Amino acid sequence: MVVLGLGSNVGDRLAHLRKALQAIQKIPGVMVEQVSPVYLSDALLPDNAPPEWDMPHLNLALRCHTTLEPLALLKELKNIEWSIGRKPEVRHWGPRIIDIDILAWGELVLQSEIFTVPHLNLQDRPFALWPLADVAPLWTFPLPGPNQGKTAAQIAEKWGSRFTGEAPLRTQQIYQRVDTPRLVGVVNVTPDSFSDGGQFVSADHALAHALLLVNSGAEIIDIGAESTAPKAAPLEVATEWARLEPILLALKNARESFLIPPKISVDTRHTEVAAKALAMGVDWINDVTGLQDPAMQEIVLHSNADCVVMHHMSIPASRDVVLPRDQDVVELVYEWGAKQLESLERRGIPRERMIFDPGVGFGKVPEHSLMLVKEAETFKQLGVRLLIGHSRKSFLSLFTGHPAAERDVETIAMSFYLAKHQVDYLRVHEVEMSARTLRVAAAL
Repeated sequence: MVVLGLGSNVGDRLAHLRKALQAIQKIPGVMVEQVSPVYLSDALLPDNAPPEWDMPHLNLALRCHTTLEPLALLKELKNIEWSIGRKPEVRHWGPRIIDIDILAWGELVLQSEIFTVPHLNLQDRPFALWPLADVAPLWTFPLPGPNQGKTAAQIAEKWGSRFTGEAPLRTQQIYQRVDTPRLVGVVNVTPDSFSDGGQFVSADHALAHALLLVNSGAEIIDIGAESTAPKAAPLEVATEWARLEPILLALKNARESFLIPPKISVDTRHTEVAAKALAMGVDWINDVTGLQDPAMQEIVLHSNADCVVMHHMSIPASRDVVLPRDQDVVELVYEWGAKQLESLERRGIPRERMIFDPGVGFGKVPEHSLMLVKEAETFKQLGVRLLIGHSRKSFLSLFTGHPAAERDVETIAMSFYLAKHQVDYLRVHEVEMSARTLRVAAAL
């Protein structure tokens, strides 16, 4: 058994950790058996360190089985660090895009100029020992001293709760993970949204809700100012932007208030709104009309933003405009997606910037939507990231008579299923319960 520690405190830290995990999973002779939760901590700094080094770290651990020898594994890990962007360097304390360490190797004790196993001062660093204890709680500390023979879980008990931030370096476990679907938190700034209309129309309320969603586990905040629910009235561009602009400004100004600064997505079908939002630095354009407008394609093409391409039949959704009931809905949506993604690629938008959404509830009867969820993994064959927006949707009335705002139990059950089927993003209203569910599922 080998336990690896991964850390990052530069740039998109969660993305760097994901890249490292994916690369380690591809090393011949290495099998990743368990991934720990992610921990946030202050930087561990030497005396007189430059102020710019004081950037919070994210850390996690991997329990692995390997047939490689220690030096061979270390070489592979260094190659991964460099491929992600870390360059060979002498300093050991400064900021780094990615850091991959061998924390423990069974009962092996190794001290050399190249590396030390167990990792130096492991027993005194909650950002390293807590993740190790999550994936290998029965690993016993082999070095002489007061901790010799104690398990990782036993040593870690001295710091109390993993969630309060009262441990050294304010170390605490966060809800975001790198081995489960990323959660897209919904902020509807509309008076007529189907499940939470009118709650977050002011900038203060929207910002407070976004902070709550991120602290509860969301990595992306999706903001929509025009309802796409059945019978919703189409919105004028000026009205949509008047709702969005103060909230985007508030999010931009409050970026440092977030434990994990989120990516910002704007849910819009209007090119003028998308252009203004991109000028403010948003990360995604979530176009419910599937990026079919050439003008929208042009705007996205000349930006750095990702785009969500959603299958639909009509906007707003209409119960009278649906796919044929007697045909294979998965095949129909897949064929539409393949053609649209290919068209966008020919237009010059690279696939790595595309995210496909099969449009649960948009132009589908409830049985259609259920089948899209059941067969969601099929859409991974399109070669782009996959987003499912199933939260509180009307098709869940197949399972409950509760109104939309009370369908979170059914939503979470769907999320649990989708987490096992290669879905990249889950768009949900109730983030905390989804994150807590995925955390336990990953541990099991």
